[in-house]
Amino acid sequence: MTSTYSDRLKLELQGTGENAGTWGDKTNNNLDVLDAFAAGYLSKSVAGSADVTLTTANASATAESSNKVIELTGTLTGDITVFIPAKENNYLIYNNTAGSHTVSIAPTGHTANNTVIAQGAKTFVYCKSDRVEDLFGDDIKVTGNVTATNFIGSGASLTGIEPFPSGTSMLFQQTAAPTGWTKQTTHDNKALRVVTGTASSGGSNTFSGVFNTAIPVSGTSNNSTVTITGSTAGHTLSLSEIPSHRHLEGGHVEFGTGDSISAGTRNTGNDGGARRYYTDYQGGGGSHSHSAGTLAGSNHSHTYTSDFNLNVQYVDLIIAAKD
Repeated sequence: MTSTYSDRLKLELQGTGENAGTWGDKTNNNLDVLDAFAAGYLSKSVAGSADVTLTTANASATAESSNKVIELTGTLTGDITVFIPAKENNYLIYNNTAGSHTVSIAPTGHTANNTVIAQGAKTFVYCKSDRVEDLFGDDIKVTGNVTATNFIGSGASLTGIEPFPSGTSMLFQQTAAPTGWTKQTTHDNKALRVVTGTASSGGSNTFSGVFNTAIPVSGTSNNSTVTITGSTAGHTLSLSEIPSHRHLEGGHVEFGTGDSISAGTRNTGNDGGARRYYTDYQGGGGSHSHSAGTLAGSNHSHTYTSDFNLNVQYVDLIIAAKD
């Protein structure tokens, strides 16, 4: 009975009575295949825009698809798909390509059932023979160099997967930085400003100095000119409103003689004084009023002094950088 091969790892299944004298070599080869599938590392250039199919072979520890860790390199000039064997298996994929194009992983013969691996991402994928799925749902960044031992070893283990690159700054609503982060002390007692351009800092007044402190304010208003215009209404004085007075009578004809007497000369039958005639006194000197007249004001200013305190509510945050 001749040897057959396993469906997934392509191990040689030796038939009874077969391979006399070579059983040891074939067994050792199977162990090499298992070693590659468990921790083998492949750096594969996929530069350009053509799809790539990883090689596979029976009982081969050197076939491209026999490796656990596969790093894809090169500069892409178009979107590509990398095909892996359409057999149940899992791989650790590192998309280390350049160029603004996508890399998809798909089972051979199943172009539509694929998963896209973002550039710079390192993630587990699982092939279900007819489709490939990202085991993490989203691409996850892993720190450290990608090697067969480092990918699942110190500095890049599954428990050490880091979604944030070293140096990333974030806000935390707590006093101390979380594990793996370092509290930054450059900025203190400052407000946050959202910008669309370059991130920077500025200003000279502290947050609490502006918002939670009574600040005296004083000054002088600008000079202002005030003018009120108008005119009095017409008013005719009544007899009672004019001062008491009398009038000197004019010329007249003397009674009895018919002689013309000049103004200011009394008749001879009237004794005393300057021999003049006067009218009776008239007028009472009563009060009267006028409506508003015209007023004009000169430039003037006002001084003021006051305090204000916005006393805004706030929540303290810290900035911490990823170690």
